[in-house]
Amino acid sequence: MLLFYKSVDKSTLTEGFAIPSVYCDVLGEALGVRPKRGEKRTISVVVDDVEYASTLKNINFDERKYPTHKDIVQIRYAKASALAVKLREKFERSQNLLQTSANDAKILARLPENQKEFLAVYSTSRKGTILLDCITNAEFNEEASELLPWGELAVERWFDGRDPDAGIVVKTKVCKIRTLNRTIGDDLKKAYGYRCQICGQFIGEPYGSTLIHAHHIQYFTRSLNNNPSNIMILCPNHHYIIHDREPIYRPDKKEFHYRNGFVEKLLLNLHL
Repeated sequence: MLLFYKSVDKSTLTEGFAIPSVYCDVLGEALGVRPKRGEKRTISVVVDDVEYASTLKNINFDERKYPTHKDIVQIRYAKASALAVKLREKFERSQNLLQTSANDAKILARLPENQKEFLAVYSTSRKGTILLDCITNAEFNEEASELLPWGELAVERWFDGRDPDAGIVVKTKVCKIRTLNRTIGDDLKKAYGYRCQICGQFIGEPYGSTLIHAHHIQYFTRSLNNNPSNIMILCPNHHYIIHDREPIYRPDKKEFHYRNGFVEKLLLNLHL
């Protein structure tokens, strides 16, 4: 089962990566391993059918200073470990880009959106073991070339599962990436209780329906950006109005600015 996905950065290729707090419980349940704060446990990580040793660590911090802070859980490994070497091999493009940036005295911990590559983290049938699937930038570019001619609305309907017979040519890699897109959107829909971030309405509630849309602020067909920070949960009315009028979104003010001068603020915001 897909648990979450993580964009590749310098840390991913050298020492490990943090688990988004929203996924800590589901990862702990999948692993059957839940270290307390300050504790660590050995786990197994599978990449390309090869098993590597790694560490699941719950970072210790001063609870008196940060009483409401959630646990900070990381998957850790040494730079010279077989797992880190394997990830640098799989993500050679990211490794080269990050090294080039460092040599130019422009140290980048993260890559630009259009250059990103990703790790998809899956549970397995074995306790204490997870599987990492490496999604390269080339795979995302392949998807973009397949989806771009269909237009953003058709692509979002396909991702959302609202148009399963859209006629798009389905390839193995595209299906894999589609699963990532749907999982992230579905998680956000649940987090907002299926309410629109603009009007706050749960339009399907009287009918026992959870109909709501996941909208990419920067169109996915242009940006390949499927991070939660680029996804907004909208009712169909607001979703189609935004695509029809294409207002400018101001992330600093959480506002949409329309060409006729109308400005509309987000009513709900848990993640942007």
